[in-house]
Amino acid sequence: MSREEDIVRTVSQIQDPMSRRVFMQLAAAAGISLPMGTALGMRANQAFAAPTGKAATCVATLANDYWAAFIKGFKATSSALKIDQVELYHDNDAAREISQVRGLPTQGVNMLINTVVAAGEVPMIAKLCQENKVYYSAIWEIPAWYTPSDVGDYFVSYMTANSVEAGYQVGKELFKSIGGEGEVVHIKGLATPTDDARTAGMMKAAAEFPGIKVVGGLRGDWVREKARTVMLSMVTAYPNMKAVFAQNDSMALGALSVLKERNLTNVKIAGIDGLSEGLQEVAKGGQFVATNTSLAPYQAGFAAVMLFDALNGWKPTLAERLLYTGSLTATGETAASIDEKVYKGAELPFDFAKMSRTLNPDNWDPQNNIYPIDPATQWAGQEGQDKLNAAYGDAAKWKAEFDAVTKLYADHYKSGPFK
Repeated sequence: MSREEDIVRTVSQIQDPMSRRVFMQLAAAAGISLPMGTALGMRANQAFAAPTGKAATCVATLANDYWAAFIKGFKATSSALKIDQVELYHDNDAAREISQVRGLPTQGVNMLINTVVAAGEVPMIAKLCQENKVYYSAIWEIPAWYTPSDVGDYFVSYMTANSVEAGYQVGKELFKSIGGEGEVVHIKGLATPTDDARTAGMMKAAAEFPGIKVVGGLRGDWVREKARTVMLSMVTAYPNMKAVFAQNDSMALGALSVLKERNLTNVKIAGIDGLSEGLQEVAKGGQFVATNTSLAPYQAGFAAVMLFDALNGWKPTLAERLLYTGSLTATGETAASIDEKVYKGAELPFDFAKMSRTLNPDNWDPQNNIYPIDPATQWAGQEGQDKLNAAYGDAAKWKAEFDAVTKLYADHYKSGPFK
């Protein structure tokens, strides 16, 4: 790394604008010439000299509406940040996924947004990225008590929607729709931490309705057709069912098709993910009563922005390396509006460049409710707490940083389609 590059990286990590300007003035007085914009304290209309960036996203399949929306956000962000992009699809094949990650350096990729087949793959992928100097963000799944601090600076962040809260909010809407009593068939997804969290949220809601009896619990593996098969057995096993709670919209839509075929239009249903088709069903105000949207385009875009900023010298604090991205519970009153904003418009309703800490160091705006994850809360009751990185060991220091980051993102959340 040249002297100039070293100074650029150093100044990019200085958070206070006045301190940045003083540093640059000292560099100039020492006869060090730097490109326009490297102070990173400039206003939004000034030039920004960013390192060459090429980002990849590796997800399951473009055939799924959720991942199609995720890719749409990734493409929009790559365009806004003027970086090259690569799309990879692992088709839920872990060996293929690992092979794709190994091949990133040969493609010139230095940023990766990844949704793994299973949480257990994250350590291997993070290690490969660390070794090859690829900035990495994991979305949705991660092993309990495992954090980016276990790997190094190139594992920038783990981000997920709060699945416990999503399951809780959707569960409440579903149980209220049937008067708070009756049998509710539960259809699970794949055996992942996200699936467990959604179940925990739904059961938390069920505890508030003594008349609710949760039955079933078979797995539809997040797939519409598999959920149809499960639902066909459920209508026989539980002829008195009042509702169906499916862990994602794809399974909810598969189950709904069976209910309609059997003319069971009085049986209510709910899902999670907020796919456009699910939102349209909810907007009808009938059988599909609620879903929760994790804003797939936003998830991809915000992750890409964080990696872009890390590439440009920004260093996240400990509390910024585990983050919840805000989601919305859609009901009959709100579903159409959410669908219009997230899926129907020609352009996504987010200014992705505005989210950047390096492009807009003073007035960056996440445009969503972002807040840190506390490992002790996220993985409460799960084995392995003794393996939590020592960086979290000082409880008072961690609490202060957690609160400071929560306030920081809340203060900078000024705009966005759901503000």
